Amino acid sequence: MRTRLAAIVVLTLCASAAIAETPKANTRREIKKYVHAAAKHIAAHGPSCNEFARKEWRSGDYYIFVLGPDKKTLCHPDPTMIGRPASEIVDANGKKVGEMIAAAGMKMRGGWVDYVWPRPGITKPVPKSTYAEHVRSPDGDIYIVGSGGYEIKQK
Repeated sequence: MRTRLAAIVVLTLCASAAIAETPKANTRREIKKYVHAAAKHIAAHGPSCNEFARKEWRSGDYYIFVLGPDKKTLCHPDPTMIGRPASEIVDANGKKVGEMIAAAGMKMRGGWVDYVWPRPGITKPVPKSTYAEHVRSPDGDIYIVGSGGYEIKQK
């Protein structure tokens, strides 16, 4: 019985690691697929910031962020973003991108927001596109999960 349980645990961990795949190309299609995988994880397990901080979920410019039911940033690799209300996230041009991402994420099939944002470690903003969608977790709350790419290819 213990052997069978151990095998199930190992298979479950391998399956969840296989789902956690960062985009293979800087395209909308790949980023959307990445966000869908994160949404499936949240639907099954809830929003786990520790999980999304793992190397399986992060690579280069790619990372998953999560907004909580209160529309505050719950998960993000930049600690200064944690707890920040979507209403306070504004790009260099004054565009209220946090509110726009939250609204896009609440659409039936999710949505995209285009804006400018500096790459990590760089101060000059460049074009960025973010895809977000909403998901209900096992706790019954609705979360918005998303990711984006800098200077993204449109296909």
